Amino acid sequence: MVLLVLGFWQQYGLGQTIQFSLIDSEGQPVEEAVIELILPEAMRGEYQATAIHEIDQVDKEFVPHIKTVVAGSQIGFPNSDAILHHVYSFSAPRPFNIPLYGRGENDDFFETFPQPGVVEIGCNIHDWMLAYIYIGETSLMSITNAEGAASLSGLPGGDFQLRIWHARLDAPGNVMQVPVSLQGGQTSSVDLQVSLQRDRRIRRAPSANRTRYR
Repeated sequence: MVLLVLGFWQQYGLGQTIQFSLIDSEGQPVEEAVIELILPEAMRGEYQATAIHEIDQVDKEFVPHIKTVVAGSQIGFPNSDAILHHVYSFSAPRPFNIPLYGRGENDDFFETFPQPGVVEIGCNIHDWMLAYIYIGETSLMSITNAEGAASLSGLPGGDFQLRIWHARLDAPGNVMQVPVSLQGGQTSSVDLQVSLQRDRRIRRAPSANRTRYR
């Protein structure tokens, strides 16, 4: 189920802005949801600049847990731990495999993510290590914070679709879309209520000896 409320108030400045508030069915804020404004293909060029990013490995966790990149961008996977990691993904948009490597190794190695979609990455040694790469059509993306809030600025005016993704969103592919109208010189307030699936992630095993793999 989704509840969508749109409100507008006047704001001066260039481009339009959307401010988001995302809660679950129990009224709790939804963190780490990606919100992307979907543009017609003819309008995307201005917002498709690629970049080089990184997802680090710190204390046997991926940092950050959610990463947004524009299609065609590159990501490096440095290892800041004093142990080996083995990073991989089986996700259709970009399967890849980086065999065991340690701190300071493979720092000049980058994977390219050429097409939009979501890539789930893991470590073949530490089962609880999990992160997501959201590959967007353009740079018009934002991630909700601990309060379930996010914003997008410098947007064109017109009628568009918002794509919302969350790893536990109760929707096909964990994705849903809602319409939004952006009027010249105005800010849009978007409040969404969504349903989430149960969290089935593997929990990190406690370890008395933190120098070992687990």
